[in-house]
Amino acid sequence: MTIIIGLALVLLGLAVGFIVTWAFGVGATVTLFVGVLLVVAGAVVGFIVEWLIDEAYRKNRELRRQLGQREGGVVTVGASVSGEGAASETLADFLHRRDEEVRALREQVSTAHAEVDRLGDDFETYQRTHPDTLTVIKGIGPVYQWKLRDAGVNTFAQLAAADPDQLRRMLDVKNWQRVNVESWIEQARDWAQREP
Repeated sequence: MTIIIGLALVLLGLAVGFIVTWAFGVGATVTLFVGVLLVVAGAVVGFIVEWLIDEAYRKNRELRRQLGQREGGVVTVGASVSGEGAASETLADFLHRRDEEVRALREQVSTAHAEVDRLGDDFETYQRTHPDTLTVIKGIGPVYQWKLRDAGVNTFAQLAAADPDQLRRMLDVKNWQRVNVESWIEQARDWAQREP
């Protein structure tokens, strides 16, 4: 292959030399000089191409040697270069272990998805059953929140549906106290409408 490339470059050098001589009208000495120069350039290029091809083949042989020898149709990994013994691990074993790892990871992901779904269901249940924080309503502090919960009012919807007079009696609100139960009920309606 290298010889063919070298000969082609020599012929190309001679052809270019004759074309230069004919086109520029220079003497035979210049033609010969250009031809020789191109022949040398062809030899250098041929040497470089040959070296690249040899290097590619050497790397290919080295890669095959590293992969090991074929034993029973299975490529072995880690085989000794001098053939001292069988390989400790075959490529098939290596791939089988990787498949097992992938299978285990998929099971973990599936378990994690199931756990996320369960936690989502638990959170929805918590949201449905857990009492609302009534202290967000202006005028209800921790004490009145406790009294409302003792009276059975745990959510904004329950407070919004409560009768103001009945609520005053349940909370034992005195006439002299500045408690605006109607405002609580109105604010509770607003909060109940905001909830999903």
